[in-house]
Amino acid sequence: MNLSILLKYFWLIPIIVTGINGIISWKKAQRHINENPELKEGYEKLFHGYLVWINIPWVVMGIGCTIGGIPSIEHYLRPQDGNPYVLVWFVTLFLLIVFASFWLFFRDGAEKLVRYPVFIAFAGGSKKITNPALIKILWLLGLAGTVIAIIIVIIYFTSV
Repeated sequence: MNLSILLKYFWLIPIIVTGINGIISWKKAQRHINENPELKEGYEKLFHGYLVWINIPWVVMGIGCTIGGIPSIEHYLRPQDGNPYVLVWFVTLFLLIVFASFWLFFRDGAEKLVRYPVFIAFAGGSKKITNPALIKILWLLGLAGTVIAIIIVIIYFTSV
């Protein structure tokens, strides 16, 4: 496969992976729904939200790569160049993180994830997280890692 094609259409990979993960998780959720049918509506809302919200940055990237003239995803590693499609992508990521954090901390999102255990688990799903505080701590650690990674990318690609 031509590397330039892969770099131009890389954004499709996370969308496909999200879809596959959604299908697998939905099948796992069926056991919980069969045991407790009143969970079905909550699972449906969470799955729809997951599939829509998690893909927004990748759709934005796809628009930039297909109609925005961005030749490859490598350009998304250089927000300091000021490309409007890249900047919109970063704003989208930032807003998604803000909204997800708000949901998790102030809209009982962590509690919902505990109630609907298919969404978050350790060891391939065999060990469920039952403490909302642990979910919040893990989110904050992931958020710190994301911020550090973005800073490193910007610093590294500024010097290249």
